[in-house]
Amino acid sequence: MKTIFEFLYYCLYRMMALVKKERENEELASFFYPFLITTNFYCPLLLLKFFINLSQYNEWLVKGIVYLSFLISYLYCRYYFIKKKNYLRIINNYEEKYPDKKITMVIIGITYSLFTFLSFIILISFLSKIEP
Repeated sequence: MKTIFEFLYYCLYRMMALVKKERENEELASFFYPFLITTNFYCPLLLLKFFINLSQYNEWLVKGIVYLSFLISYLYCRYYFIKKKNYLRIINNYEEKYPDKKITMVIIGITYSLFTFLSFIILISFLSKIEP
């Protein structure tokens, strides 16, 4: 699991490195990654709608869970990648292992990002058409 977590971070880092910007690529990747993690976490929660009557729960509780999951994933990514400086090890490791695969890593990062957001949008549009 840790390997996949770090691999996706590296792919997002490579994706961020495509565009020139004022912030560092590793910081942008550690900022963007929690959005994807939270979206991936939230999609299965939406499917619980078919098994649990969510109308009995407070709307603020559901929103709080989403915000709290983002905050936790953001703080964890910030701590793990930036504060502990694991980004140096991860980037060096993948650059040594796959020196000629940078474009492939960018494609994987873009695909992961698009798949995450598109699957969320498709799931929301599908669930909105179903009558409770």
